[in-house]
Amino acid sequence: MYQEKVKTVLEKEHKNRPTLIQTATYDAIKNGASLVALAKTGTGKTLAYALPSLERLEPGQANSLVIFAPTTELAVQIRRAINPYIHALGLRGVSLVGAGNRKRQEDNLKKKHPEVVIATPGRFFDFFSSGRIKLNQIKTLIIDEADDILEFTKMNLLSSLGQNLGSDSQILLFGATDSEITREAEELFERNFLLIDVRKEQETENKNYFLQVDNAHKIEFLQRLTRLENFKGILFFDSNQTMLKFAGIFSHTKTKFDLLATDFGKERRQKALHNLASGKTKLLLATDLAARGLDIPGLTYVINFDIPRDVNTYLHRAGRTGRMNAVGYVVSLGNDHDFRDLKKLLEDHVELTRVYFSGNKLTTKLPKKKKKVEKITKEEQSENKVVKVNKKKRKKRNNKNKGYHPHYLKVKK
Repeated sequence: MYQEKVKTVLEKEHKNRPTLIQTATYDAIKNGASLVALAKTGTGKTLAYALPSLERLEPGQANSLVIFAPTTELAVQIRRAINPYIHALGLRGVSLVGAGNRKRQEDNLKKKHPEVVIATPGRFFDFFSSGRIKLNQIKTLIIDEADDILEFTKMNLLSSLGQNLGSDSQILLFGATDSEITREAEELFERNFLLIDVRKEQETENKNYFLQVDNAHKIEFLQRLTRLENFKGILFFDSNQTMLKFAGIFSHTKTKFDLLATDFGKERRQKALHNLASGKTKLLLATDLAARGLDIPGLTYVINFDIPRDVNTYLHRAGRTGRMNAVGYVVSLGNDHDFRDLKKLLEDHVELTRVYFSGNKLTTKLPKKKKKVEKITKEEQSENKVVKVNKKKRKKRNNKNKGYHPHYLKVKK
């Protein structure tokens, strides 16, 4: 269904079969429709919106495709994923992110006249308000992770941008869960949207587990988790403060790990991601905002240090593993009360199962309690023998004075 130049790149990347969300949205996007597309995380949404949009572009039309991503890391990830296709079609692209050098980004906009712009909302509106990107240039506006974009930008700016785009433009909203922006898209952007939701048709290989543990033993359990076969994971926290406090304690163990936080510099965050992806470290500590939408090759485990407060947060965390039909494990840590709360929260979405340690493995079967065998030392054994011998001697002595004695009955003559 793709152009030959795109097919060539897909074959090189061993992506010969389009995913469900890719086939379901291709024709609508190619025909210029605005749409809300919902699909589970890790099922190929990036190429679903990018490839047909790139095929619609005309070389030389600067800033005609704008892709919004909520974080710097996700914007960089999208750029890397679609770069081969941009080059194959003879197009140019730039990334505009808050963590990057603004002067260099401005020079790229001036000199390259890129058809494709991948941006975080803050940096985009910075250049937009200064006139570097003009409204009439934008033909396609894509909002990735649309269900979470509200956390990163003011809705009135986004709404105003969408409402003032030309009548021949299109807006594509892609996400994994329902949200205000996806439910109220037509009102927010004052245009008709086609809804494509394939979540119920998509199968996932994720196993959702709950490991009961009190706070005092969480570090011990986490060390055991990192020793599981093929472990490569992200440990999620609700806040930077909790994460940094834990990291200070966990650093005294022999477990190698890195941190990913929104207030860290770009280079430090990129190094942490590279170390995990390359296998230099096996564990990455992260907050929800910092790790939003990340695709780390071979990530096998997602661990919830803090129980997620809502379904959206849980699903986005879980979506970091089990991507593209790979098997992944989501392990939540907490007490019995946390288990009941989380099970109730997720009852309409995923099946939560208790899990236990069995040696160096996890099992869903409750291990049998081993009977305590008292070890008796050699000294105790010899003492027991002495006691038994003494008891026998006392018993013999006592028996001498007991029983029937006929001579007592003899009558003197």
